[in-house]
Amino acid sequence: MRQRYIIFLLAMVLIGVLFFVISSSLINSKISKINDLDKKIKTAQEKLNSAKVLNQQLSQFSLVIDNSLTKEKVFSPQEVNGFVKNLADLADQNQIAVLAIYPKEVQSKLNLVEQQYIMEINTTYIELGQFLSHLEALDHIVKINTLDVMPLTDETAKSNQKTVTQAGPRVARYKVALELSVFKVQREV
Repeated sequence: MRQRYIIFLLAMVLIGVLFFVISSSLINSKISKINDLDKKIKTAQEKLNSAKVLNQQLSQFSLVIDNSLTKEKVFSPQEVNGFVKNLADLADQNQIAVLAIYPKEVQSKLNLVEQQYIMEINTTYIELGQFLSHLEALDHIVKINTLDVMPLTDETAKSNQKTVTQAGPRVARYKVALELSVFKVQREV
């Protein structure tokens, strides 16, 4: 009888070992399958994020293209006034004193409509950099033809009465004359 118990005990141990070995291999195969699926999900998520970024950039680019195509041979007065307002708003946003903004008529080339603007501002070097950065971000094709930067002397600043007394180091101000062009491409009819 003792032999039966020993055989039974060995059979139970063998069945237990087999159970753990089989369940371990099944669990390991499921874990590897989960890891493979996790890698596929991460790859798909990265592709989705890249596609979202690309879609956003292309939608901004399509806006620039839409704003740059026209059937007209010249800019309309509403477009000219709207861009002058955009320039003034940009200057105001960057706390820049605007001395003058005025459009200048230009002879347009074949299939290219150009409108020039002359802008004179009093600003610091940092404010000018921020203004140019915001100008670059507009939804138009903009080219800066000339950029004249002249330091303001104390007499010029006093005559314009644009100086503000500040504590700390003195901030240099400049009179900047910008000549920039906005372009549109004529659509072929």
